[in-house]
Amino acid sequence: MIKKILLPLLFLGMFGWVQAQETQVLIDNLKAELKTKPDAKKTASIYSDLTWYYSNVAIDSALYYGGKAVQESTKLGDSTLLSQVYSDVGAVYFRKGDFLKSKENYFKARIIRTLRKDYYGLAKTNANLGNVYLNQMEYKSSMKFLLAALQYFEKIKDENNANTTKGNIGYLFIELKNYPKAISYLQSAIQFAEKNKLSDRLCEFYLNIGNAYKESNDSIHAKEYYYKSLKNCQKIGNKKAAAIDFQNIGLLQAKNKKTKESEVLYAQSKKLNDEVHSNIDNANLNISIARNYIRENKIAEAKKLLLSGLQIFDDNFAKDDQLATYKLLVTVYAYLKQPDSVVFYNNLYTERNEKMIQTATLQLTSELETKYQTAKKEKLLLEKEAETQQKTSWMLALAALAFFIALIGFLIYRQQKLKNKQQVQEFQLKSAIAQIETQNQLQEQRLSISRDLHDNIGAQLTFIISSVDTIQYGFDLKNSKIDSKLQSISNFTKATIVELRDTIWAMNTSEITFEDLRARIHNFIENAKMAKENIQFQFSIDTHLDQTQLSSIVGMNLYRTLQEAVNNALKYSDATTIQIAVQKTENSIRIEIQDNGVGFDPETIVRGNGLLNMQQRIENLGGIFTLKSELGKGTSISILLNL
Repeated sequence: MIKKILLPLLFLGMFGWVQAQETQVLIDNLKAELKTKPDAKKTASIYSDLTWYYSNVAIDSALYYGGKAVQESTKLGDSTLLSQVYSDVGAVYFRKGDFLKSKENYFKARIIRTLRKDYYGLAKTNANLGNVYLNQMEYKSSMKFLLAALQYFEKIKDENNANTTKGNIGYLFIELKNYPKAISYLQSAIQFAEKNKLSDRLCEFYLNIGNAYKESNDSIHAKEYYYKSLKNCQKIGNKKAAAIDFQNIGLLQAKNKKTKESEVLYAQSKKLNDEVHSNIDNANLNISIARNYIRENKIAEAKKLLLSGLQIFDDNFAKDDQLATYKLLVTVYAYLKQPDSVVFYNNLYTERNEKMIQTATLQLTSELETKYQTAKKEKLLLEKEAETQQKTSWMLALAALAFFIALIGFLIYRQQKLKNKQQVQEFQLKSAIAQIETQNQLQEQRLSISRDLHDNIGAQLTFIISSVDTIQYGFDLKNSKIDSKLQSISNFTKATIVELRDTIWAMNTSEITFEDLRARIHNFIENAKMAKENIQFQFSIDTHLDQTQLSSIVGMNLYRTLQEAVNNALKYSDATTIQIAVQKTENSIRIEIQDNGVGFDPETIVRGNGLLNMQQRIENLGGIFTLKSELGKGTSISILLNL
């Protein structure tokens, strides 16, 4: 897997990043100042500064001085300094890869800054927590804290921190596999950093946008940005990020079967990881090295490296790294002809994916419970308000009975109206709860079906890919036909897994936006372009449809119909151009798929399962499916679906 980097948005005070050669000079000066025995406040401040500067060169030393800074600032009762120290210690743990302790210290800083109404410091802490949650794969919490920080920075027109936060949001979109949005956010942040020559931020932003291009299968741009990142990281002495750059460039070399070149780059990465004592980065690097060992038939060495990192990944909640390790261990044990171990690690791989699905379900249940409790509290407040108004009315009535005869009638009327309103609210609340329970039951059924698909079919397909990879890597196949056939089987199985994931995705989603649908159609078209390079695709979709909500059934049937229409054009039309247009009319959606191919006579041709399935899918949704074709003039398919 490609290793990623995201450093927290830190409150740097007057210092910021410094050149690597300057760091040791600053540290030596601070230590010399300590020997002069300054007052308690100055001593605490020096400890805090040492914590920050050591974080870039020696994590253990940074934590040592961080502990002293906490002790001294606590004795002083200086909440401003203490909040900054907690934030610096949180950053040190983040760089070490200990996200639990990092989050613990950031929350301590957040509590102090909230009590002091330090909104600027609070925004910085929110950005840091967003980064911690991002690395723990808790993407919803991450987006919540990052957007809160961005909103404040844009409000006060702090371009520096606003663009840094945009860069972090871009990284989050990489994790969400929305690479166009990731590139958009990162390019905005890069423009600001380049303009202001911010090497510390360019070190990170170039690395992350390189990952986005890599995941988009654009290796040329990926390598270009990795080298840009490496140059800036070395300039500022950011060894952790530089180590990841070396690893990522090595991965690209390994992908191009340049094993020796990749080994040199991995060695440089390990040297830097050792210098900053980053166990988790070394464990991740071992995954890349193990891939080379498997290619070189050094199975025992690969097995040893992979097993050594599992506990580290578990301690640091590095779920992606765990999954990658499990998958490679399936290949290793298959090569060693140990089927029990193959099944064991394949089951672990499946269980980890299942836990991710369960986590998403628990989060949804928690949100529904919160909404329910909020509605319940609002009802109690309304009841207390009614009781207070009634008591006030009686007291006033005793003082001026004659005057309030009319008012009492008004209050009785108002009270009755309020009671009726409360009854309506109670009924709506009960209906909402009933609907939620029904949705939960449907969700449980969907999850059960999707788990069966994933556990049985998904695991079997994964095992097929692993077996094919084992044959390709483990044996020197000199028969090009066999090698081509194995590659064809692997590609077909991977495509089947993608289709299976699309189905599971639709089953686990109650509603699908057109923005989601656009992304999946775009990915499908990109794959089609690679398959048929001589065909020009034209794809347009009305932007007003982006936030239009579709049920998962409607969304998936539209996607499958478009897939089938394009596949038919690729297979049979001999077309040079395929056009797909999606437009929104007043109360409906119109989709046109046209090609300039050979066409056919609809009256004489026997309609196969593909055409019949497309027509049946649309008609089952209450839509209109129209097919027009003429010999020599191409084929047109029109879909009209009411919103």
